[in-house]
Amino acid sequence: FAELAERKEKAKMPIVQLFRKHLLLVIIAALVFAGNNAVGYMTTGGYIQGYATNPEGPIGLERGPVLWAVTGSAVTWLLTTLLAGWVSDRIGRRTTYLIGWVLQLVGVFTLFPLVNTGEVGLLFAGLAILTIGLGFTYGPQAALYTELFPASIRFSGVSISYAIGAIAGGAFAPTIATFIVDQTGSTEAVTWYLAGMTLLGLVATLLLRDRSGIPLGPDHEEEQSVSPIRGLAKV
Repeated sequence: FAELAERKEKAKMPIVQLFRKHLLLVIIAALVFAGNNAVGYMTTGGYIQGYATNPEGPIGLERGPVLWAVTGSAVTWLLTTLLAGWVSDRIGRRTTYLIGWVLQLVGVFTLFPLVNTGEVGLLFAGLAILTIGLGFTYGPQAALYTELFPASIRFSGVSISYAIGAIAGGAFAPTIATFIVDQTGSTEAVTWYLAGMTLLGLVATLLLRDRSGIPLGPDHEEEQSVSPIRGLAKV
C-alpha cells in the first residue's frame, strides 16, 4: 500500500473495477469464509449457550459452567488458528484449508451428540473438537485473501469478500438453527445445515488455485492478475 501510494498507482474507483473484473472471485472468496463463519457462530453467536441453558429445553444446564466451557473452546480455537497459519506457510493455504474442512466436518457431526448428553465436560469436548476445524479454516484466511487480489484493488477485494462471507455465513446462522429446532424438535437438521455450509466452503476452496508466496507488491500486478480460479486464465 505504501508503494502504491508513493507511485500514485491506486486504482480509480476500485470497487467498480472489483465488481466488473473480479465478481466471480469475490463470490468464491466470500463462500470460503461463509463456510467457516456459519459453523463458528454456533459458539460466538451464542447459539450453543442459549440452547444448552434453556430451562425449557432438553438440557437445562446452569449458565456459568456452560460459559466456562465456551470460553475454554475459544482458547482452543485461538491455538488452532495460530497453528493453522503456521502450517499454511509450509504446506500452502489451499491444502491447509482442505484439511480444515475435513476436520470441521468431523466437528460438526460430533458437536450435538456430545452437547445433548447434558454433561458440561462433554459439551466442552464437542466445542473443542469443532474449533480444531474452525481454526484450520480461519488461520490461513488473511494470507489467502491477500494473495487472491491484485495490489491495486486488494483492499476492496479483501474487505468486501470478508463482509459478504460474514453476512452470508454467520449473520443468520443462530436464527436459522433456532428455526430448524423449533420446526423439527431436533438438532439433527442443524447438523446437516452446518455440514452443508462446510461442504460449500470446501467446494469454494477447490475452485481456487494455491497462490501461497506470490509476490504482493505493485511490480507484480501482471502476475497477480492471472486468475486464481481454476480453469480461468484471467480474472
